This record gives sequence, C-alpha cells and structure tokens, in this order.
Amino acid sequence: MTSKTKGAEAPAKAGAAPKFTLEKLRLNCRRLFGVSTSTFDGATYGLTEKYTVEEMRAHIEAWKKKGVK
Repeated sequence: MTSKTKGAEAPAKAGAAPKFTLEKLRLNCRRLFGVSTSTFDGATYGLTEKYTVEEMRAHIEAWKKKGVK
C-alpha cells in the first residue's frame, strides 16, 4: 500500500462511525448501553454483522419496547 493510497482512504472513513463486532459491543454493553449482558444477548439474538454504537443503541431500545409474546 502506498502513502497515496493511505491518504485517499482517510477522508472517506473520517466521517463514518466505526463498526464493531457483537462480541466487542457485548464486552462493553453496561457502559455503552446501560444493559446487562443477558439483556444484550436477548436483544441481539440472531444478529451476525458489525454495528456502530448508535445502531446498536437504537436496536436495543426498540427491542426493550417490544412486548412479551
């Protein structure tokens, strides 16, 4: 990778929020989202991709508002 290539990638990624694996978000779920690991596990059951903190926060909040079936 040349220095020109590195410089060209930086501006494109500078505005984008970083995405994290579920494992990394789970390790910090209490601090980031104010939920326990068991709540995080329930809210993320079946998810497999990487997410930003804001995407996951919105997903967890929506999951918490769902009723029990």
